[in-house]
Amino acid sequence: MSDLKRIKGVKHICTFACVVAAKGKLVPGGIILSSALIASALVGSTVAQAQTVPSDLVEISLEDLFSANILTSQEENIAKKRWHISYNFATSRFDEYYINQNSVSYEDVLWRPGEQRTGDNYPVVPTEISQDVHAFLVGYDFSPTITLRASLPFIRQSSDHISIVPGYDAFNITSDGVGDAVFLADFVVARNLNSVWRVGAGISVPTGSIDEEGDTPRAPGNQQLPYTMQIGSGTWDIPLALAYEKYDEGFRWGGAIRGTWRTGKNDRDYRLGHKLSSEAWVTFTQWGVLRPGLRLTYRWQGTIQGQDTSLSIPNPVFPYPAPVVDPDDFGGEQIDLAGYLEADLGGQGWTARLEYSRPVFLDLNGPQSAEDFHVSLKIGTSF
Repeated sequence: MSDLKRIKGVKHICTFACVVAAKGKLVPGGIILSSALIASALVGSTVAQAQTVPSDLVEISLEDLFSANILTSQEENIAKKRWHISYNFATSRFDEYYINQNSVSYEDVLWRPGEQRTGDNYPVVPTEISQDVHAFLVGYDFSPTITLRASLPFIRQSSDHISIVPGYDAFNITSDGVGDAVFLADFVVARNLNSVWRVGAGISVPTGSIDEEGDTPRAPGNQQLPYTMQIGSGTWDIPLALAYEKYDEGFRWGGAIRGTWRTGKNDRDYRLGHKLSSEAWVTFTQWGVLRPGLRLTYRWQGTIQGQDTSLSIPNPVFPYPAPVVDPDDFGGEQIDLAGYLEADLGGQGWTARLEYSRPVFLDLNGPQSAEDFHVSLKIGTSF
């Protein structure tokens, strides 16, 4: 990733910090410092761009694991409740293509006989892609400063296609199964009466399948499905995070930097791109059991390194029949804006969080399928 790309990504985050500063009567100047810290970390990073297609699954492992202590109204109560459990449901839809910052149509990406074949058109094109994830998360306060966490997702994906291949002019493929399990430990490194700094690290275990098969136009019968339809990464990965949270009268706010480092290649001789994200958020707490909030997230991920050779065809010039099997059509930058609502469910400590997000900026290596929206629901408790 060039320095120009990094500076461009930082510019978007700094713009957000300026918007927050303009509302200084609502949010104190400290959040500007938090945003600046996130921006400076991005400048110094050497991790590659952020991928947005579903081959990397819904990013629930770090974002939700680090907020597993969902009882946040009274910290003295949290100290008495050492176990934290939650069920998460998340759904994402992808239905538009981007090349860098430019939106292109399905017909632009679909190659038809008589047209010039380029690196940006293909005889097979996925159209609408959907992804649903059910995840179970558990956290345990090993001590007042150390929390151990784990998550296990179940994923179902579906992808509609159009193509020029006879008999496959319109078809659908699906895959489902248990995804990669994630284990984390996070540490409180600084705390005062109304703020906390935490760092975390862990391991993502390749329990998700990378051998999913289905009927595609590439050959008769079942063949290896594209990267986007595989359930796991196939590699042992290292998630890392730095998070800050501050409680003020009527609201709480914070920011975080998260990343995932892929180790080596999987059994099919590829690895997904490294990931980096940063976010800033504010939750309004003056309405008691209902707590609305806003979050802005910047994502950056690299292209696939290596390739699964079973996904290509014997054509030395154009070996990839679809963009979802071309390793260069992965990765890029994305900024998401999310609105959410937290709510207390009765008086037994159960809480819920409903969130809706969609991209407000895309710069994708493509042609690449872009996320249209993402919805998640979390229900949990501490005991």
